[in-house]
Amino acid sequence: MIHLYKGKGNCCGCTACMNICPYNSITMKKDEEGFLYPVIDLNTCTQCGACVKVCAFHKKEYEEKIPKDQEVFALRHTDRKVREKSSSGGAFTVISDHILNQGGAVYGAVFNESFEVIHSKAWDRERRNKMRGSKYVQSDLGNIFKEIKSELERGKPVLFTGTPCQNGGLKSYLGREYPNLILCDTACHGVPSPKIWADYKAYLEEKHQDKIKEINFRNKDSGWQNSSLKVVFGKSEYKKDMQQDPYYILFFSHLIIRPSCHQCVYASYHRVTDITLADFWGIENSSKTFSDDTGVSLVLVNTRKGKELIGNIGKDSDMIKSSHSAFYQPIFEIPSKMSPKRQLFWSEYFAKGNKAFRKYGKLSTLQWIIKRIIVPVLKKTGLYNLAVKVFFK
Repeated sequence: MIHLYKGKGNCCGCTACMNICPYNSITMKKDEEGFLYPVIDLNTCTQCGACVKVCAFHKKEYEEKIPKDQEVFALRHTDRKVREKSSSGGAFTVISDHILNQGGAVYGAVFNESFEVIHSKAWDRERRNKMRGSKYVQSDLGNIFKEIKSELERGKPVLFTGTPCQNGGLKSYLGREYPNLILCDTACHGVPSPKIWADYKAYLEEKHQDKIKEINFRNKDSGWQNSSLKVVFGKSEYKKDMQQDPYYILFFSHLIIRPSCHQCVYASYHRVTDITLADFWGIENSSKTFSDDTGVSLVLVNTRKGKELIGNIGKDSDMIKSSHSAFYQPIFEIPSKMSPKRQLFWSEYFAKGNKAFRKYGKLSTLQWIIKRIIVPVLKKTGLYNLAVKVFFK
């Protein structure tokens, strides 16, 4: 009998196994936490093993910590309005514009009509713009991998953006290099539960007695480094600092992220993609004139294709070459640690529902002191990156 994974910590939900199955014997089913896992229909499965072979979620060892050919850039879109609508400096918009200008297709995460997060295709800027901004929920990929392969086989330029594991799954599913494909991932700290997100949306709608009209996970009204969750309703709005909103606190406390994220095989400077995007935390220490309150993108260029792309993205970006020592992203070295309270939270959540939000979705006194007093001081003195590095070591 085929066994796709040993435990839930060994499956990232990338859908490669479902898409590769020649008999459509695999479907993705939600577990009790709302995460999708592959389930095999034993009545149609022929035990061919294609699903096991395509799984890319395996740890790889590297001789050097940082790839010798990897290049680091700080990037900022020249249009301030674009930066304001982006998570950081607007690098995704610049890169995707290049693909769209060639008549290509862009794939990324969007909100559907119910504000669930799904992967979708864009062939124009209006649809692409919906992919801007972080969406802190694991996206539903559906059958996107098959659609992308079809586009590539027709010779169409394609940009795929997603988490490292989604990129790894797509790359393994395709099975070979395509010169017309650009893979782009992010510095992912873990993907939160779609079930918790759905219940939190319902909680906010009940509290405001109104339907959600718009969501922005990285609202910059108070500046890039003080982002907030902003939810717009028909007659009101909800806006909370990222360090005060219950959903964010559950996320940052590692209570609601997928089990596989705690043993992520992609938590490394060695990326499976051509381009990696992130927030350039620490840019003010290396280039004060380049930093402003709208954000700066960190761009890791990982491959020859990535270098060619960055060299041709056009006049819409200001870009400076940087170094690995100028920033620190813990997720490039170690996966997000599992909270010792994770099991306790889920037990109480299953028993008490949204009441668990109020109990676990608030900062302890120590967390409040660290986030509201110590962290701002460290950032102001330029010691934040060093402190983070020491802590995560």
